Formats: sequence, structure tokens, C-alpha cells
Amino acid sequence: MDKLIVFIMCLVFLTGAQTQSWASQRTVLIVYSYNEELAWTQQCDRGIRQALSNDVTIERLYMDTKRLPQHEFADRAKAIMKGFHRLQPDLVMLSDDNALRLLGPEIAASGTPVVYFGINGNPRDYFIDLPANVVGIIERIPVFHWARVIFEIVPDADSLVVLMDDSPTADAIIKSAFNRRTKVQLGEKEVDLLKVRYFEDWKRFIQETEHGAILMPVYHTLKDAAGTHIPFEKVIKWTSANSRVPVFASQDYAVGDEGVVGSHTVLGEEHGRLAGIMAKKILEGVSALQLSVADDQSGAYYFNRNQLERFGLVLPESMKGLEIIMN
Repeated sequence: MDKLIVFIMCLVFLTGAQTQSWASQRTVLIVYSYNEELAWTQQCDRGIRQALSNDVTIERLYMDTKRLPQHEFADRAKAIMKGFHRLQPDLVMLSDDNALRLLGPEIAASGTPVVYFGINGNPRDYFIDLPANVVGIIERIPVFHWARVIFEIVPDADSLVVLMDDSPTADAIIKSAFNRRTKVQLGEKEVDLLKVRYFEDWKRFIQETEHGAILMPVYHTLKDAAGTHIPFEKVIKWTSANSRVPVFASQDYAVGDEGVVGSHTVLGEEHGRLAGIMAKKILEGVSALQLSVADDQSGAYYFNRNQLERFGLVLPESMKGLEIIMN
């Protein structure tokens, strides 16, 4: 009899412990604006996983808005919302502007905490009033800082063009960096802005430009005349092979023997880790109101030796001591 009582007490204890473990389990839904294969998506995801504890279940949904035409965004957003209601997560993380703009207001209205990251625009633009349960990390591509560095690397260049696709990300960069201008003077140097929708127009400009250098921060939504999406890898390779002037970008994966000369890159893994830390704090009971919006402009410089040699470029003394990765 005594052994039976001990057995029953142990069973009750173990069942209670397991129930408590299940009760403490949290679910985080990450909605990525882009596709799963994109390097930025993968980098951010690694960082988030580093920050969140093992007792958090992570679910992921992908909007694929780099490849889908814009008229299909609304239907994709509806499908994502069905996934949100099915999963009923404890917290939602929204990656990049399209996810925040299309999903943020409805998810926030449900009372679910929202942590955004990879946002190039102003998060307040996507809400009537920014809700108290929404906080996150802003990704600032330092266009003019990078342009100044490029002018040091290419001292003979009197002008530089910032060439981008016709996308919501490009619009956010234009609004935050250019303040809707198309031309900016940096001392005696000139920075022009051009936004292109079709790959044929992109190719024509690359072949005809008289600018001394090209900076292409985003180029992922270009299409052919029939509206078919052009893979960004093809854009990078063609642009590198056909440009008469040095080309620079804002992604590490664009740099290479068949890619651009260099990039200044916001580190996706660290960016995701910072967002993951915010999410972890909220799951632990910290109110989003107690957290401050972070502005991430940190990053590293990537250069390709063969591309530097191709254009006869030498990195200036002013870059010594900076984080530079050569390949």
C-alpha cells in the first residue's frame, strides 16, 4: 500500500510538472516579407534563433513580395492572416516594410504584441496611431555615408547614381534618405537618384550612364516586358559584367568575382538577434512601452579583390581600422 501511495504521488508530481512546462511554452510567429531562400531572411532568422530561448516554438510564414507582383500582395496578406488566426501566437515578428504595412495594423488590433525589424521607412506611416503593443528595430541603409566612402574609393568620379528597382523598399529609402529629392550635392560631388521597373531599362541605363560610379541598394523586383520576375542573381551578374564603371551595393552576397566591387552591409544576423532580444523581453513580461525603438545603422564593409583590381581601385587610408572583409 505504501508503495502504491508513493507511486501515485510521483505520477501526480510528474504530470503537474509536465503541465506547467506546457503552460510556459510560448509560440512566436515570424512573418517575412520575402522568400525563405533570400540571404537576408536566413541571416535574420539565425539571429532571432540565437536570442529566443529553447522553450519558444517558432513558426514562420513568407510573403514573397520580392517576386510577387504588387497586385497580389493583398491576397497574400489575407492568406498570412489566416495562418495567424490558426496559430494564435503569443507574439508576432514582422520582417521588413511590406509585412508591417500590410499586416501590422490588423495583428496589433488583436492585442498580440508585435516586434518589427528590417524596416526602412517610418513605422508610424503604417498605422493611424502607432499602437502601444508595437515596437522594433529600424534598418537604416546609410546611403550618403556609403556614397561618401565610394567617392573616396573612386576619387575620379564626380558623380554617382543611386539606382534602384521600383519597390516599396526603394520608396522607403527615397523618403528617409533623399526626402523625395532626385539629386543631392555632397560638396563638389553629385548624387543622382533613379528608380527603374523593367530590366531592359536597367540594362540600357547601365550601358549608357556617364556617372563615375553606381550604387544599387535594392534590385530585387525587376521584371521583363511580360511582367516576369528577374532573379536578383541575374541582375547582379549582368550588371557587373556590363558596367563600364565600378558598381557597389548594400548586400554582402552581391560582392564577388561576378558581382559588385563592394558593399556596406547591415548585418542581418545581428539585426535579427537584436529583434529577438526585444521579443524575448516581451515574452518575459516586459511591456512594449518600456522598450525603445532601435535604429540599426551598424554594419561591415565587403570588397572583392579582383573587382578592385579590375577598376584600378585602392582602398583609402581613411578605411583603416574599419571592419572590412575581403573575398
